[in-house]
Amino acid sequence: MSEGAGGGGEEREERAFFFVVKVPAGQEAGIIKLLAKKAEYSRLGVRSILFVPRLRGYLFLEADREYEVRKLVKGVSRAKMLPGSPVPLSEIDALLYREPEKIEIEPGDIVQIIRGNFKGFRALVLSSPSGKGRKLITARLLDIERDWEVQLPVDSVKLVEKGKEKGEEAPPGEEEA
Repeated sequence: MSEGAGGGGEEREERAFFFVVKVPAGQEAGIIKLLAKKAEYSRLGVRSILFVPRLRGYLFLEADREYEVRKLVKGVSRAKMLPGSPVPLSEIDALLYREPEKIEIEPGDIVQIIRGNFKGFRALVLSSPSGKGRKLITARLLDIERDWEVQLPVDSVKLVEKGKEKGEEAPPGEEEA
């Protein structure tokens, strides 16, 4: 929520009620447009419609009263309002602002691919991301006979085994002649 001048943002948070509406997964955008036009035309007190991509098939409608949401959803064949009390803003904030798990992947680590064409394969990391932007790693697939190097997004792999540190390769004091 944006905070306006005069501290009105805190007052709105206390009064914000979000009602849950079940819709078919993948059709959220079309139903949002339909509900928004219907709310504007009928001048109902629905302030916002929220879609959280991680919760496919569910919309959150912000309104002062349940009656307004029921009236808006009535007649929309693919939208059903779920019974129960409204969802507090604090629970929706937790869904929106959850910090993704930080994965520290370095060259030499063994990872398992969890998404994409090579799902289920293990790979040896050759280079890790640096800087901002889309984070890609370069890895060599281990579970196949040929040496294939592929570039993968960091979020499509999980760390299986941490690689050896440079100091761990040879015990101290033992150097090659």
